[in-house]
Amino acid sequence: MTAIGLKSSGTTAPLTAATFERYAGVLQKYLYRRVRRREDVADLTQEIFELFVRRKERAEVIRNPLAYLFRIAFHVVGDALAQDQRNPVMFDSQLLIDDAPAANCRSSSEEAEALAVQEDVAAALKSLPPNHLTALMLVEGQGMSYKQAAQASGFSPNTIAMYVMHARAALKLALDERRGEKGTSQ
Repeated sequence: MTAIGLKSSGTTAPLTAATFERYAGVLQKYLYRRVRRREDVADLTQEIFELFVRRKERAEVIRNPLAYLFRIAFHVVGDALAQDQRNPVMFDSQLLIDDAPAANCRSSSEEAEALAVQEDVAAALKSLPPNHLTALMLVEGQGMSYKQAAQASGFSPNTIAMYVMHARAALKLALDERRGEKGTSQ
């Protein structure tokens, strides 16, 4: 694999298989929660690292590879979800109904509501400033403490706490507004 300079804790290390393994597990956990098809996770992980490695052509040092990878991952997942919407998978719905046990079937209105909630959350996350999104993904998405997120992102713990607080408030406001718009249009 080609080498790219990564600055982490004051040292520079090439992107090797060990580095890939270090970050791939965290990215895959993130992707499993974001994509619809589990079989896409390996492909998306590879795509994220390909985009990351392309940075080697630029004369810069990435101080926080994990935060940078999460930023790439956010955009790659958004593109993948948009691609899925543009090119939906077609199937015979009668076979699905015949094969599914009646007790485990959700109504189409429940499925539509769940999909609408996912779309609302994705749109609200997309509207966040990048620093707020990074802090929120590290704390909420990865379960890191503010101190751990600060070490991973290069921000101070107080800044992480402020970004997470602002991100939560912005998400709540955006989701409340979207619910209000849907409630008045029905």
